[in-house]
Amino acid sequence: MSSLLLIGDIMPDMKNWSCIITVQEKQQVTDSMGTPTKKQKFVFYDSESSKVEGIIFNADIARMSPMLQVYKKYKISNADVRNIPPKFQTLGLTKQWVITSKTVIEEVNGSEDIMPVKFSFTQFADLAEYMDDRSKSVDVLGVVISSLAKKTITKNSKQSNVQKFVLLNEECEMSQTVLLSLWDDFLNNEGQVLLNNMQSYPVIIGRRLKVTNYNGVALSTWFDSALLVDPPIQEARQLKNWAMRNAKLIAEIIDAKSYIKYNPALCFKPDQKTTLICNVIPSQKTAWVKAKLSFDHIFQKYWYMSCAKCCRATAADYGIEFTCNSCKEKGPAMPRCRFDVDLSDDSGVIPASIFGDLAENILTFTALEAMDHFNQNLELPLDFVHARLKTKTFLVHIKPVQTQLADARQRYTILYCSEVEPEFGHAQLTGEPESVSVSAHQQTENEHLLMTGDGGSGSKVRLRLSQKFDEAETVDSNDFKSSDANSKKKAKLG
Repeated sequence: MSSLLLIGDIMPDMKNWSCIITVQEKQQVTDSMGTPTKKQKFVFYDSESSKVEGIIFNADIARMSPMLQVYKKYKISNADVRNIPPKFQTLGLTKQWVITSKTVIEEVNGSEDIMPVKFSFTQFADLAEYMDDRSKSVDVLGVVISSLAKKTITKNSKQSNVQKFVLLNEECEMSQTVLLSLWDDFLNNEGQVLLNNMQSYPVIIGRRLKVTNYNGVALSTWFDSALLVDPPIQEARQLKNWAMRNAKLIAEIIDAKSYIKYNPALCFKPDQKTTLICNVIPSQKTAWVKAKLSFDHIFQKYWYMSCAKCCRATAADYGIEFTCNSCKEKGPAMPRCRFDVDLSDDSGVIPASIFGDLAENILTFTALEAMDHFNQNLELPLDFVHARLKTKTFLVHIKPVQTQLADARQRYTILYCSEVEPEFGHAQLTGEPESVSVSAHQQTENEHLLMTGDGGSGSKVRLRLSQKFDEAETVDSNDFKSSDANSKKKAKLG
C-alpha cells in the first residue's frame, strides 16, 4: 500500500530546496526474477512548483525514510537521477530521484505558510464516472465531519481493518456527502490522526482513490493511494474556514446521518444511460434499467424482523432489546419492509428484491402495518397498487446478489428507483441499435415470464421460488438503511 509525499522538482545542481507534500507507505513488490523488493515513494516540489518523484529501496528505507517528513523543506544532493519508464509514470512525473544511504539530506527552515503547489481534484458530482473501474482513480479534497464504526473484514482467509469516514465539500449541497473507507495501514496512520482531530474539521486530500458503488457512490483507499491531512495549501485552508463557518449545518448533517443512506444525487445523472433487461449480466457491479414493477403474482409477507442499527435479519421479537450478531450493537428488533418484484421491459424479465423506504413507497404500507396484517392473518389491500403499477415505468438501479433463485436464475437487489415520465419509458442501449437480438432460450424464458406476470392474479399466485430463503442473506452491508417504521400509511401512488 502507498501513501505519497509531494515535493518539488529536480534542479540540475540538485541544491535547491524541495518540500514533501505526501509520503508513500512501504510497499513490497516482486521483480521479474522473482526477488521481493521493498520500496517507498515520495513526491517533491520546489519554489517554482515543479515536481519530481523520489524513491528509496530495500535496506535504505529504514535508514533514510525517517529523515524525510511531510510538508518539510530539504536540500538534497548526491541522489541518482533517472528517467521513469512510461508504464510506471504517475502524476505526469517523468524524472525520479533514487535516494540511497549516500544521498545527503539537509532540512531547510522555511517561512512560507502556504505551499505553492496545485492539485487537480475530481468534483464529488463527477465521481460516478469512475465507479468500479480498476484502471482509473481520483484525487479529491474534503473536510472530514464524522466516522462510522471500525470493522474487521475477512477476505481470502486474511483479516483487514476498515473504517469509513464522512467527507463533505462546499462544492456540494449540504446533504451530499461521500464515505471514504480507510484500510489497514491508512487507518492505523492517517485514520488515527483524523479521529484525534475530528472536532477541528480536518481537511484531507485523497490521492489515487478508488470509486466504489457502496450506497451509490463511495471512495476507498487501495495499495497506491495517498492521504494528506490538513495540507498547507490554499484550497485546504479555505475549506477548513468554510467548515468552521458552517458548524451548525454540519452538526445537523451528522445528527441526521443521511450519509449512511443511498445517495442518488451523486450516482444519478439527468441523462442516465440505461441497459435493456436482456443485456443485464451478473458480472456487472450495478446496472440502470427502465422497467415495469409487478408483484401481484408473488405470495409473500412483505416484511422481516431486523436489527434497527444494521438492518440484518433477527429472530428476536418485535421491540425486544438484543445484541445483534452482525453489528454487535444493542437495540430493539424492528420490522423492515422487504418484498420480491419482477422487473420487465420489452426485452425481458428479471427478479429483484426491494427494501426499506423504497419498498414502503411502492407498497404504500409501512413494515409495521404489513406485520400487523400478517399477524392477524389478513391480506394487505393491494389491488389499487397493482393496478397503478401497470401504468408506471421506473428508472431502477440494481445490483446482483450472490444467492440465485431455485431455478438458477440470477436475482438482484434494487438500490434505487424513481418513476419516469411516460415518454421516457423505453430503455435504449447507448451506441447500440434499438433492435436487440435475443437467444431462442432467453426469448422463450422471457415470453413465459411476461405471460405469467401479465396474467397473474390473487388466485393464481406464484410462490417465492426460494422456499427456504434466508432474509439475512439479502440484507448485506451494502444495503442502505430505512427510517424507523411508523403506523401512518404512505401516500398512494400518484
